Amino acid sequence: MRAERERFIDVMRELLPGLLFAAALGLFAFRLAIPPRYVMDEVYHAFTAAQIVEGNPDVFNWNAKAPRAGVGYTWNHPPLGVLLIAGGVAIWGDGPFGWRFASALFGALGATLGYLLAWRLTGHRTAGVLTALFLMLDTLYFTQSRIGMLDIFGTVFMLAAFLFLHRTLVARPAPRRADLMMTGLCLGAAIAVKWNAAYATAVIAVVLLARVARTGLSRRDGSPGESGAVFRREAAWILLAVGVVPTVVYVAAYTPFFAAGSGPREFLALQEQIFRYHAGLQATHDYASRWWQWPLTLRPVWYYVQYDPDGTVAHVYANGNPLLHWLFVPAVCAVLWAWRRRPPLPLILAVGFFGQWLPWALVPRVAFVYHFLPAATFGCVALGIGIAALLGAGRWRRTLGIAYAVAVLAAFVFFYPTSSAVPLTRQAIEARMWLDSWR
Repeated sequence: MRAERERFIDVMRELLPGLLFAAALGLFAFRLAIPPRYVMDEVYHAFTAAQIVEGNPDVFNWNAKAPRAGVGYTWNHPPLGVLLIAGGVAIWGDGPFGWRFASALFGALGATLGYLLAWRLTGHRTAGVLTALFLMLDTLYFTQSRIGMLDIFGTVFMLAAFLFLHRTLVARPAPRRADLMMTGLCLGAAIAVKWNAAYATAVIAVVLLARVARTGLSRRDGSPGESGAVFRREAAWILLAVGVVPTVVYVAAYTPFFAAGSGPREFLALQEQIFRYHAGLQATHDYASRWWQWPLTLRPVWYYVQYDPDGTVAHVYANGNPLLHWLFVPAVCAVLWAWRRRPPLPLILAVGFFGQWLPWALVPRVAFVYHFLPAATFGCVALGIGIAALLGAGRWRRTLGIAYAVAVLAAFVFFYPTSSAVPLTRQAIEARMWLDSWR
């Protein structure tokens, strides 16, 4: 009997990633076609994806006008995210479910990767499971997994990059080539969705080079010449992985652009136009926010509203689950301190959270709370690790951890209607406006 129970537990452990993926996909795909029209930047991203499926060559032309009012081409971002949305449109058709299917799929994949990352960082599956659950219950992650926008794709590619980075950092004495290349591949894919991923890529390159340099300096054997040769060889591999490989992936994402007859000159001209667009963007927005406001959930983005004849109103707000986001910074700091002597967890968490959040302090252009999404995933990792530690401690700490997890679930259920366009009375909506800045 005991042996059978142990076999059952082993089987469930093997099935756990798939079960988490299925649970997340079911959560994100439920009522995915609601709202039944374009929401927020779907007027650009989902529209462009459908035009790619139709074979419209104008999608990469920054001077081309859309064939109808209220929509536009997404040439001002790299194309990988739009191509992924186009895959959903090709399978399910040019409708709301098709626009959003790829986002739901990647959102579920991201929850699974969060589980794997937290598990690998700590060696505890409980931390991984809690991380995956917190990602599912984060209303910001939930909303971005149910909309035809780009941010969820870059976030998931970055999660994958950090998972391979962890494998690279735990290898001794030098990084494994395959893990290095996979790190660069995922970083390139993230940059090919949005240039934002270049911030973390630069930090990762510095981290890897510093690690090789420190390893070389710590060696007692070999002549200085041999140590220098080892450093140059390893540095060359790192630069190949986080420099050349991402560049190749980025250019490859433009395959439809080249297939439509454009060449290197047009490619470089398009990159210049993308840079000019973002560098010179002076636009303002009523729901814009500053980087320091994001973990405080001070300013959501109002994606959708529908006033029904019965007096109810359906909303979609993009904002974090406050019971998660309000604790991100203290949780990250606490985990960094508690695990400070157990590398590479502190490095991965610090770069993943602060390295993807704080660079926004230097960005002058308009920004929104969904730009916090890549960092928020590592906030969930920190909370998953922290709550797992509470569950494994004494009785009152275990009770505190369980109570917090239940409270996060309750908050998600409470805010679910305003994250997924479930009609509510005006009184019910008002009850969910915890802060004046949410209105």
